[in-house]
Amino acid sequence: MSGELEITSGGAISVDPEQMRAVADRMSAAAARLADAGENVRRAHQTLSSGGSGSVHVDLSALWGAAEALSDHADALASDAVGTGIMADAFELADLRSRQQMLSIEHPAAAERLQDRIDELIASYPGLDAMAASITTAWERRSQEGMLDRWLDTFALGTMRLSALVPMHVLTRMLGDATEAAGSVLPGKRLTGGPPPVAVAQVSRSSVGGSATTLTQLVQRLPGGEAQVAVEKRTHGDGSVSFVAYIDGTRSLTFAGDDPWDMGSNWDLYAAGEQSAAYAATLEALTLAGAEPGARVDVVGYSQGAAIAGAVAMSGVYETSRVMIVGSPTVPVLDEDQTLIRAFHTDDPVGAGLSGGGPAAATGSAESVTISREYSTHRDATSVQSHLRDAYDQTLDLADESGDARVVALRERLEAEAADIVSVERTEYRATRP
Repeated sequence: MSGELEITSGGAISVDPEQMRAVADRMSAAAARLADAGENVRRAHQTLSSGGSGSVHVDLSALWGAAEALSDHADALASDAVGTGIMADAFELADLRSRQQMLSIEHPAAAERLQDRIDELIASYPGLDAMAASITTAWERRSQEGMLDRWLDTFALGTMRLSALVPMHVLTRMLGDATEAAGSVLPGKRLTGGPPPVAVAQVSRSSVGGSATTLTQLVQRLPGGEAQVAVEKRTHGDGSVSFVAYIDGTRSLTFAGDDPWDMGSNWDLYAAGEQSAAYAATLEALTLAGAEPGARVDVVGYSQGAAIAGAVAMSGVYETSRVMIVGSPTVPVLDEDQTLIRAFHTDDPVGAGLSGGGPAAATGSAESVTISREYSTHRDATSVQSHLRDAYDQTLDLADESGDARVVALRERLEAEAADIVSVERTEYRATRP
């Protein structure tokens, strides 16, 4: 498939402004040393030039040229250091603008507290605001690159009935500006309403060989067959327990049928911001597996299951330190002690379209990882296949093999955690509407 894999920490800002400033400082220091060296060579040239016959063994012209080259390199590096510092300010400003926009809806006071720093940055350099805006605009374009631009996309949407999520005219709006509101679940935002009635039954229970240690393994543990949710109860070396919930995507294209993993639950969760039957079933499965409020529960979800995973993480019911969402129609804005692992294809109508590309500001801990690429080639008739599980399995395989420092660090944390786990009991659940 086409599209170069991009792995970042999330949002429009793929670099740390403070790290950029540290680089600018080192560049500036190196420029100063080069300037000193150039000055020393000039002095040597002056001394040798006035030394009479003793200078005959030195190429004075070459020596002067070396002094000039050192001076030129010093000036160029000093200029680059200034430019790097300005770019760091532009990245910080873009991030602050995005954070302020997110916070302004639910936390206006917190949004207002960012204004002093925004004003300080804008005043520091003419045109910095325009530079920050261009960074965000470029990210918005990249985050939905290739979506619905193949010649068969409209037909494929109808054939695969992805448009059954909502009427087509509403879907079109959602793939535009409306996704900015529905696609990013803002800080402090929780689902409203009471839990719809569901019946959850155990399908199977088994012991599995340890905890997942790679991105691919995490997604491979999503349930299949009858079960829509799997919960792994992990016993650690000190006797404590933790849980991982694996939540699958939409199973039925109907509304309010027997299967809660349907378009009705999609609508409730995505458009209405309400507890859906599938969300209620996930919480019930966790309860049946022994996860009490306050327990550590990490979550992994695909498609609708990813939206549920984000909602669980933001609910406050459990201590959720790791959230993995794949092809998700929503992106949760998590706390700094929660790590978000997000995988999406820029041409996925759900993972990029309904999510609006996700929030422009980074979300979650500094260890968070976002993996993206344009999946379909321009020779393909449709990009709808970009949402399929097989497509994401390929992308996560590439990420595991990439050697990217973020992915390597994540794997090391998963392996360290797995080394402390004594046993893993996996229970799969099937839910129905009564």
